[in-house]
Amino acid sequence: MPTAPVELPNAPPRIVAMWFSTLTIEPGTWFDGTIVASTNVASVEVRTAAFSINSTHVGPGIYRFHTHVLELPPLSRRHWYELYIIARNTPGDRQIEEAPLRVE
Repeated sequence: MPTAPVELPNAPPRIVAMWFSTLTIEPGTWFDGTIVASTNVASVEVRTAAFSINSTHVGPGIYRFHTHVLELPPLSRRHWYELYIIARNTPGDRQIEEAPLRVE
């Protein structure tokens, strides 16, 4: 993974790299990810229409999540969702990246 770029606190947030353990999730599986963002990012949220994960800040510009996917209601199990990765700085500015997520 690249190093987090150093930015001033009020500069726009930037996502520079993302890694996910899978982009196909099923009930009972683990879903992990690492996001590298600029150092002025205050939070990273990983969200779909079915769930939202607040990533843990583990170092300057480095965010991780590790979550167990529990049972999903049948209506939530459709083929594709957009996975939104939202980085926010302290003033609330955001950058959003997207990835396709398959839910089975």
